[in-house]
Amino acid sequence: MDTPRLRRPPSYSDSLFFLPSEPLDPLIIPSQPSLQETQPLSPNQNEFGSRPIAFTNAETWYNRGMSFLFHISLISLFETVFFFQFISVSEDSGLKNTLDGYITNILTSCNQWSPNQTILVNDILSVLINTTQVTASYEIALQSRHTYNYHLQVKSWLYVATLVSSTLVLGCIGKCVPLRLAWKRILLDNLIMVSLLGLYEFLFFRTIIYHYDTMSLPELNQFVVGQLQQTCGLLENNSTAPTG
Repeated sequence: MDTPRLRRPPSYSDSLFFLPSEPLDPLIIPSQPSLQETQPLSPNQNEFGSRPIAFTNAETWYNRGMSFLFHISLISLFETVFFFQFISVSEDSGLKNTLDGYITNILTSCNQWSPNQTILVNDILSVLINTTQVTASYEIALQSRHTYNYHLQVKSWLYVATLVSSTLVLGCIGKCVPLRLAWKRILLDNLIMVSLLGLYEFLFFRTIIYHYDTMSLPELNQFVVGQLQQTCGLLENNSTAPTG
């Protein structure tokens, strides 16, 4: 059979029509290096490049536990500092301001008393109040209160240290396993939440709690007088106005 005449150079697709006298060389395609040989994958990437690999169940619970412990640690740290440096001081100041209402009138008017009035008031108070016992009780109570509050503050800091230590231990365990941790997201999210919570709590104390209207001095006076009347039978004759 005669070979058909072609007006162009032969190609491999013409094999059904053109049979050369000598065999053609096989088509060889040069191999390309694989993606794994050219660029190693990072721990958070798959074979397609940039898409992160989903966390396993263990890693998901590990991230939740770390986020929870870190959040509670920040809250405990904030509450400890906020209470002992801010709330406790304001509580003492509020109690002193309440007591000032009972002695302010006496302090402003005692300089205008006559000598006889001063002697009479001093004799009455000397029967009711022993200054030596008051001073001794003051020193004992002051030392006892400071010691008790110191131990209370130490206990609070132990809570903080326990939570921080638990967070570090869990982090070391996850590092040794190993388990992946989205520490940037956990750090950023919790810092933002705790900062906003601290700002809100500070503003709430400044704008709401400090402006709460507690019992007034006349109400406290009525409470004291009522207790003296019911328990001791005192001041019962002062309930009616004097007649002239």
